[in-house]
Amino acid sequence: MTDQKQPTEYQRLLLHTVFAFMICDTHIAEDEVALIKEKANKKKLFGDLDIEIELAKLIEHVNRRGIEFFDDYFKKVKRVQMSDEDELNLLQSAIRTIQADDKITQEEVNFLKILRVLLNVSNEKIIARFPQVGPDFVDKDRFTDIYFEELYANYIKVKEMPMFDVSDVTDITNEIN
Repeated sequence: MTDQKQPTEYQRLLLHTVFAFMICDTHIAEDEVALIKEKANKKKLFGDLDIEIELAKLIEHVNRRGIEFFDDYFKKVKRVQMSDEDELNLLQSAIRTIQADDKITQEEVNFLKILRVLLNVSNEKIIARFPQVGPDFVDKDRFTDIYFEELYANYIKVKEMPMFDVSDVTDITNEIN
């Protein structure tokens, strides 16, 4: 028997969210990896997940599936049952990941909009928690299925995922503690 608790589906989704937002611009920045490690080690945001192993699995998954990795991720977002607070925390993790490297790209903004469409939390709660995101981000009424499909199709059309190396997320491990 072990004292480790099994990570919840939500904790795995949080890690997948941070990872997806880390790679959505096709680049892994050391600041983004540092953020993941900090959230894992200091805040235990991902429960007892072994971050090294999980990141290696995620890199293998994205290398194997390419851009379809994001299809898998978005399906998971739709599948996991979340409260409004869970969804707000998911958005917060995504936003912090985007901000980690001090460069916010249009791809990251579009990716965040795609995530927003999949969440059920109200615009009012999002704006109350993240007043900086603005009405363009939360106006879910204009995010029709067609808009969502076009946004996602355009994202996929211009993105070809590079092959990532596990060293992209493990080389700096010993430097972060």
